[in-house]
Amino acid sequence: MAMTTYESEQLASQLIALYQRLLMLKALPRTGWLQRGVPKAESVAEHSFGVASLALLVAAHDPSLDQARLLAIAVLHDQAEALLGDLPASARRLLGPELKHQAEARAMQELFGDLPQGSSLLTLWEEYASGGSREARLIKALDRVEMLMQALQYQQAGQNNLDEFWDNATKNLDEFPLVEQLVRLLVQQRTRLMLRRS
Repeated sequence: MAMTTYESEQLASQLIALYQRLLMLKALPRTGWLQRGVPKAESVAEHSFGVASLALLVAAHDPSLDQARLLAIAVLHDQAEALLGDLPASARRLLGPELKHQAEARAMQELFGDLPQGSSLLTLWEEYASGGSREARLIKALDRVEMLMQALQYQQAGQNNLDEFWDNATKNLDEFPLVEQLVRLLVQQRTRLMLRRS
């Protein structure tokens, strides 16, 4: 059934209001980089674009993945940060995973709960948060790959205090051999870079 003009105007108003909140992600720098003094640190939106781009590239080589679901999860995965900000690892450690999850779930509910199709978006985000599907777990893995690629780029530009981002870089990637290979190559590139500098 087609929407009435009134319903269409209401939805358009909701979408504009929501997107104006999500625009915050373009201006919100990733806290981990800021804490280490990275000049011009990437924004959360730039990071999310990177994760979605990697998802598109990797999914092209795995027909068993639901590409639409994968890309939707990639776009949604950090949108709670429009309300919460980008919590640094130190805050996440002190809050614990359960409290962090509860805060993110409340933020996502506030952002998407009133939309006509909001429940499906909330379900996708919850799938990501719980690692409840292969697509969700791949986005979690690509989230790490994107971070490592960015760390390597910063290190190539002269940033020297990013070692902790590489701790356990290859851990728990065996579900996705291509992603595991990407990380191994990034680690090798970083090792060569560090050897040239020593």
